[in-house]
Amino acid sequence: MNAKKNKNFKETSKSGAVAWLLQRITAVILFILVIYHFVFYHFISKGQYSYDDVAAKMQSPWFNLLQFLFLVTALYHGLNGIWMITEDYIHHKVWRMIIFSLILLVGLALFFVGILTIVKISSLEIGA
Repeated sequence: MNAKKNKNFKETSKSGAVAWLLQRITAVILFILVIYHFVFYHFISKGQYSYDDVAAKMQSPWFNLLQFLFLVTALYHGLNGIWMITEDYIHHKVWRMIIFSLILLVGLALFFVGILTIVKISSLEIGA
């Protein structure tokens, strides 16, 4: 179908198809990460980890990678969802720009707080 012939047809870059697809992909990634977390940290161990066990796990590069992946995925998923809702209901360009700027600022702040938290947790002392 030719976009020039059909005025109802939207191009992918303007229709939000990529954002829609990424929203679904991040939802699946978040689902997998949450299931992994609950199975390995709550159901298998039955909450019997000591402080030293938890601190040792949190110093693992694998654990930090999963935390970083969760942080980035959750932030993108949540903020993209808010932006998609904003696009649907806010039609004034100035308000959209203001809201987009706020979403971006909140996202950056949460990202830096998340990174600081991951770094702080990964430096917990064992045997304290």
